Amino acid sequence: MNGRAHPLIAVIGHPNEGKSSVLSTLTEDDSVVVNDYPGETTRCHYFPVEINGTVVLELVDTPGFQNPQRILEWMRACGKTDDALLQDFLATFADQESFHHDCELMKPLVQGAALIYVVDCSRPLLPVDEAEMEILRLVNKPRMAVINFKDDDRDYLPAWTNAFRRHFNVIREFNAHHARFEERIALLETLKAIQQDWEPQINRAIDAFRQNWDYRRQQAVDAVCDYLTTALQLVIEQPLAKGADPEPVKGQVLERYRSTLVIRERQLFDALRGLYHHHSFNFELPAQSVLQEDLFSEVTWDVLGLTRKQLLMAAAGMGAGIGVALDAASLGLSTGLFAAAGALVGGTGAWFMGQELAKVRVHRLPLGGSRLVVGPSRNPQLPLVLLDRAVLFYREVMNHAHGNRSGALPDLASQSVVRQTDADHQKQLLKQARLLAEGSSMERDNAREQLALLIADLLVMD
Repeated sequence: MNGRAHPLIAVIGHPNEGKSSVLSTLTEDDSVVVNDYPGETTRCHYFPVEINGTVVLELVDTPGFQNPQRILEWMRACGKTDDALLQDFLATFADQESFHHDCELMKPLVQGAALIYVVDCSRPLLPVDEAEMEILRLVNKPRMAVINFKDDDRDYLPAWTNAFRRHFNVIREFNAHHARFEERIALLETLKAIQQDWEPQINRAIDAFRQNWDYRRQQAVDAVCDYLTTALQLVIEQPLAKGADPEPVKGQVLERYRSTLVIRERQLFDALRGLYHHHSFNFELPAQSVLQEDLFSEVTWDVLGLTRKQLLMAAAGMGAGIGVALDAASLGLSTGLFAAAGALVGGTGAWFMGQELAKVRVHRLPLGGSRLVVGPSRNPQLPLVLLDRAVLFYREVMNHAHGNRSGALPDLASQSVVRQTDADHQKQLLKQARLLAEGSSMERDNAREQLALLIADLLVMD
């Protein structure tokens, strides 16, 4: 090993070929600088990966080679290999400014690090690349070549592959911009092939990653449940002066109600970002994501939640409360729940937004005056829209590789998660949301437990 109880891995490569992106994704650290400019990294930067206060893995961001062909000539003339070659190199060149980057790059290798050499194989293989690979072969550290493609051009891959076979223990493709959790774990598994002595440490690291991943998912479930509980039980009150007309004030109270829900959603999203370590880089959501829309926009309510037909079918047999609400929302297009199911098909946004989000009630006070009260909402679509947005955001932050500083472009029409579940799941979501909003204390507790199970299923759906 290297004097550490955990693996130490140096990540080596040219600027603009994915080195920093690989490091950022593997460490889940969005503070790693990802840029296209040579010479930006002048010293090694160590990135320990901690889980529950224990470092399980440490990666090193290294400067690029400055003088690979001159170094290779010197090494061949030196006649040494392995650690003796490294020590002689540092003793010879440590005080030469023109070799500063090269000496800095070698330091973690002297400390016993294995190395990951990251290259973009969509460009031609150059003599300088072969010189770098030969240097890494001569120092004889456990090493892996990681192929990163900036585009789909694979014309140069055969030449690269032949060179890799001469110089590296293992070759692996890894897209740092799109690698999900299991792909990161697979890369760690591969490290066992380049350094057999590390197998127990790598296994412990992988076990810790998996346990932590499960823990984070459960934390996300709890956060979403807390959010829905707050939203579905939300009540906003506003005093009304004696003799005052309540009509002009109703709009203000409803706006406070909506604003409170928007703030609660933002707080949930911030908590989810924190769970998945998206702290420093404020990644943008995909341009076509429905999450770009306001919570109460017609597009949001048209794309998310259930369709009118799905909602009416899910509400069938659940009692008069939801049935009355749905019939009221049908705006005269149906005379009852089951009749509406056949008639109300098509866009949902305007239809659901036409229904009251929450009624404004006037409560008279015993000593005179009154207050306006809004909530809790009985709109059956509200919890489904809120849940859809929460799950979509969770998937975005959970799957967003830290080395990726942009977003993908999903299909707007297929973004609802709730609509893709089976009818029984939809019915249970509707039932538990209603109990959470309107049930007794015991019913609410039970509904929250059941809702947590349903949400957990949504979080693991592809």
